[in-house]
Amino acid sequence: MQDEGYIKYSCVHSAGPAPEHPSWQELNDLRTDLVKAGLIGVLENGVSYGNVSLRVAGEDETAGQFVVSATSTGHLAELGPQHYCLVTDCDIDANTVRSRGPMQASSESMTHAAVYAASPETGCVIHLHHAGLFGQLIEGQAPATAPEAAFGTPAMARSVEELVRRHPADGIIAMTGHPDGFILYAPNVAHMRDLLYMLSQGYIPC
Repeated sequence: MQDEGYIKYSCVHSAGPAPEHPSWQELNDLRTDLVKAGLIGVLENGVSYGNVSLRVAGEDETAGQFVVSATSTGHLAELGPQHYCLVTDCDIDANTVRSRGPMQASSESMTHAAVYAASPETGCVIHLHHAGLFGQLIEGQAPATAPEAAFGTPAMARSVEELVRRHPADGIIAMTGHPDGFILYAPNVAHMRDLLYMLSQGYIPC
């Protein structure tokens, strides 16, 4: 995870108020539990890993927007609204993410955007790290990104997007070029908790 936490895309960020979302508390509670489980946190060198997001439900003008935990927040056991931002637009081909809020978006925001674009059913995305669970997914031949696709890049986003289109309802994807990293997507936070429980019990997605 040497380069985990470093933003590789062109970030166009504007300062603004903390984003609001009706399911924010539910997501934030999940994020707190993931920190306690060691799936989101910070490395010895101070670099953060792991992030969570929720799609913004709305009209055409908000299509593709989502609320995501901000960059470099892994060291915090609990987050407040000020530790999130709104991603307003993502152009994968141009390697650009536009966001608004108190802090800049997570370094994996482009991959989150790719999931939402590939699956209209997805309402929640999380990116986690755990050597044991990652090994379980690889050994079980779970869906996995291209080995050459590095984290936080258009290549990773496109690789994830392709896999999500094959199974849009929900899923778990091992990020082969991002050791110990994997991404989960589901319609909502409750469904995400079910998916996490299944993973903890040895579940391997097709």
